[in-house]
Amino acid sequence: MNEYVASNPYTCSADDLTLAPFAGRQTAFARLRQQFIDPPRKGALLVLGRHRIGKTALLRAFDVAFDETFVGVYVNLRDLTLQSEDEWWLSLAQAITERLIERAFTLHRLIDLSPPGDDVRTWFTQMYLPPVLTLVRPFRRIVLLADDADALLDAIAAGRLAADTVTFLRDLTDMHPRLYVTLALDSAYESRVSDLQPLVRPIDMIRLTHLNQDEVSWLLREPVAGRYRLDDAALEAAWRLTGGEPSFVQALGCILYRRFEDGLMAAQVTTEDIKQVAGQVFTLTADDLGQSWETLNFHEQQALRAISQLQYAHPLSPIDAATIAHWLADSDDPIDATAVSATMRSLEYREMVRLTPEGVALTSDLLHRWLLERAYPAALTAVRRTPAAAEGSPALTRRNRGLRLALLVVLLVMLIVGVLLLTTLSNLPRDEFLIPPEPTVTLVGE
Repeated sequence: MNEYVASNPYTCSADDLTLAPFAGRQTAFARLRQQFIDPPRKGALLVLGRHRIGKTALLRAFDVAFDETFVGVYVNLRDLTLQSEDEWWLSLAQAITERLIERAFTLHRLIDLSPPGDDVRTWFTQMYLPPVLTLVRPFRRIVLLADDADALLDAIAAGRLAADTVTFLRDLTDMHPRLYVTLALDSAYESRVSDLQPLVRPIDMIRLTHLNQDEVSWLLREPVAGRYRLDDAALEAAWRLTGGEPSFVQALGCILYRRFEDGLMAAQVTTEDIKQVAGQVFTLTADDLGQSWETLNFHEQQALRAISQLQYAHPLSPIDAATIAHWLADSDDPIDATAVSATMRSLEYREMVRLTPEGVALTSDLLHRWLLERAYPAALTAVRRTPAAAEGSPALTRRNRGLRLALLVVLLVMLIVGVLLLTTLSNLPRDEFLIPPEPTVTLVGE
């Protein structure tokens, strides 16, 4: 019987901290394992990724991927007390102790532990950590899984923690070969990665990306096995809808599960079911899409607007850099094809577009809908009201408008010249040689 039948197994909101089913990330876990077993590798491994890409889920799934010889201690640095040096080391010791209790280790070696004095860092290093590593036995490793590493950097920058905290953590892992550190950092703070040296070397970083199609299929099938099942066509539709963005897939799974529990969906899920829940999934993901939009620069936003409109007006036509540049030719800030190509690479890095030999495409239908409805509402209205007008490009509109302006200028010039000519002639003196006198008629009586 599947363990997730009692309640909805999927994460339904950003505030839902329930451990959801975890799919994929084999490459990330393989790199993490390499960090643990490869002797030359020292320091910490850094996990980078966008908001809600699955960094926290990766750290919290540690016990699923590793056997009991690894003791993972998850610590959210944003929630941890980082107001002073003493509180930092005591909070770290408490987190480790609580995890050991959860793993049912006997803590008799800590009973006679001396209380921390004035130097809590030294107490943690020399009095607390050695007996902890002893009680877990020599064949086990303790791994600190530190989430939201930017909070640690903020505390150091504000002077709440010692300036050498990062360096000291590196020294700590060197002193204790069975102690490891793994950090997670939002890519919004990627410019601060250098502040984590020497704890994190430039080569000791992994970046989380979207799930692939097989991982999406597993995530939507396995946790609900025995209750309902998506057919292959439905899985294909789910892939197009979500693009493999983990939080989008979780939202889709959440809505499908609710629909099944409410008796609104059969045990065999089809593409029609995916279509019917797409609107609800969009509602759950719209805020995340909006936050992603706000992180883009103007050129990236312009390019996404162009792609969304072109896909809407010409769904079967390939889109390339030249097509996008042509569409943007009539915008307030036109971009040439070279600049568009660079922008496309940036958007591909952000996983908002896919670059294929056939051209450029948005990564998900959810993103496409958000762009149409919220990023460019005026253009969307124009396209919806006059579908035929979408067949014309902005460049053609620009040429037509240019011809009208040119004609207006010519007419205006002709009018001005005519007025000036009439004014000049009216001010000239009457010259009888040039302007003969008006003829008069005299009536003579008989």
